[in-house]
Amino acid sequence: MAKRTKAQSYKIAKILHWIAFVFIVFNLLSGWRLDNFERDIKIVLMMVHSSVGTTIFILMLVRWWWRKSNRLYEPPRWWKRPTMVLQWVFYPLVVTQVLIGVAQAAFVDIPILGFGFIPYSSLAADNPATSKMFLTMHQWMAWLLITLTIIHGVDRGRTAFIDEAPVAGPA
Repeated sequence: MAKRTKAQSYKIAKILHWIAFVFIVFNLLSGWRLDNFERDIKIVLMMVHSSVGTTIFILMLVRWWWRKSNRLYEPPRWWKRPTMVLQWVFYPLVVTQVLIGVAQAAFVDIPILGFGFIPYSSLAADNPATSKMFLTMHQWMAWLLITLTIIHGVDRGRTAFIDEAPVAGPA
């Protein structure tokens, strides 16, 4: 079997990046509207939201592993590049966001089954105060992730359309 080239590894990383982007944007945008629905519809939407969140969690771990195992995005003095720092901050924040969502689901008073079989709401006894605390954290983290995504997009746009020397590798 032929060894993968760096370009092929970057291509796979780019595909994983855009898949993650679609799932993350979907969950960030859909999460804000969940309280506007009747209980039965809300339960179904929460299960979809938690399933997509679980997918994001797995996808981010795969992306992290892929970057590390293929030694991608390691230019000299990477710590001086804002986009690199942003990416290394973004990964743990997305993973943390999913874990906060699971914690919120554990204490909520409605049945939440990720993918229809992962019993997130059975992880702990119903506790409205604790659920509300995690929901607030989840919402604040969502705003932070939206802000970082916008900063990342603006920076990549600047790099692509204004700067003469683009950042090494795909986003």
